Amino acid sequence: MDTVSEKKPVSNAYKYFMIFLCMFTQAIPYGIAQNIQPLFVHPLVNTFHFSLASYTLIFTFGAVAASIASPFIGKGLAKVNFKVMYMAGIIISALAYVIFGISSKLPEFYGAAILCMIGSTFFSGQGVPWVINHWFPGKGRGTALGVAFCGGSIGNIFLQPFTQKILAKYMVGGTKTGHLESMAPFFIFAAALFVIGLIITFFIRTPKDNEIVATKAELEEAKKAAAEAKAKEFEGWTSKEVMKMPWFWIFSIGFLIIGIGLASLNEDYAAFLDTKLSFGVVGTIGMMYGFGCLIGNVTGGILFDKLGTAKAMTYAAVMYVLSIGMMIFVSFQPFGSHASKVAGIAYAIFCGLAVFSYMSGPAFMAKDLFGSKDEGVMLGLVGLAYAIGFAIGAPLFGIIKGMASFTVAWYVMMACVVIGFILLIISVVKIKGMQKAMMAKQNK
Repeated sequence: MDTVSEKKPVSNAYKYFMIFLCMFTQAIPYGIAQNIQPLFVHPLVNTFHFSLASYTLIFTFGAVAASIASPFIGKGLAKVNFKVMYMAGIIISALAYVIFGISSKLPEFYGAAILCMIGSTFFSGQGVPWVINHWFPGKGRGTALGVAFCGGSIGNIFLQPFTQKILAKYMVGGTKTGHLESMAPFFIFAAALFVIGLIITFFIRTPKDNEIVATKAELEEAKKAAAEAKAKEFEGWTSKEVMKMPWFWIFSIGFLIIGIGLASLNEDYAAFLDTKLSFGVVGTIGMMYGFGCLIGNVTGGILFDKLGTAKAMTYAAVMYVLSIGMMIFVSFQPFGSHASKVAGIAYAIFCGLAVFSYMSGPAFMAKDLFGSKDEGVMLGLVGLAYAIGFAIGAPLFGIIKGMASFTVAWYVMMACVVIGFILLIISVVKIKGMQKAMMAKQNK
């Protein structure tokens, strides 16, 4: 039988359903595996008498482990049935939460965090792009990816306050000194992650061999548009040439320092706010952070396209300075004050609006600054600089807090953000100048 006649086109509605499943993956399984973990920091530190610096190393170990595992997981996706890989990630992350629930020593928590981060790479970090790229091989891929990854921000809107309510139910004492009476929250979230992940697994998939996800005309149009864009784009330098540029190293150092400053805003905000506000209010602030991230992710690409790298990152810098300023303000307020609630919400919105700087920022900056010649390598190097800083930032914040106070720690993070962005923005301006000089020379 002629296999061509057996091929059938897939409706746009079904492809949109795949986007929804990816968005749902980001909202619940990924949200549980990654986004709500900072909310457990303060209760666990109080319960087991860990130092903040030692416990927050879970984020460092998790990030490093996921970075190492990610390339191998990517290769596995090309060889193993996607549903199997997706479910494997769900099981690993759910198991990690079970391990969290039976742990009492730091190495056990570290091991659980590593498993959780690696598991989420299966279904989120590698899984979501894998699905989207297969269902949208041509037109609409970028939009589909953007919508899918917005799920994480949407999930934050309700997961954050829900998590705080669950924790409050199993807490004894106030938010400052209270401890967990039971580790039941971990088992609740392990079950939720597994059940919802299992339901998604029944439906999510990549196209079958006999399914047409894009017409020949659409693929040709996409190929033509890509060729035209490639002809106009800056070819750039090789990675070896870039590595010899002093301004590249200043750029990387700046992005690394930014990572140090921003780690505390993402990983330590709940542990700090728990000392100043009730669980319910902290949950509300987490919800507002979700709204801010949703807007920030959607508008980030527009800002880069309209303003360019230097101006977009300057905008991000202002937002982060304002957000840390809110945290410093809260640190001087008495427990439960209305001013702290307002400042906390302002922090969440400011911080969320600038989230594009490290979400889509590395991919945009790598190509915009250094060209397309070694785009993949440069993306890895740019992302690595931020990742190293982020891995250092969370435990460093805890160390400073332990030696001094939260207020001093926030001042140090503010200094890191300001210094890092100054170095990055100056280097961006200098590299763009080198780029213009090179293009002018080529045109002659």
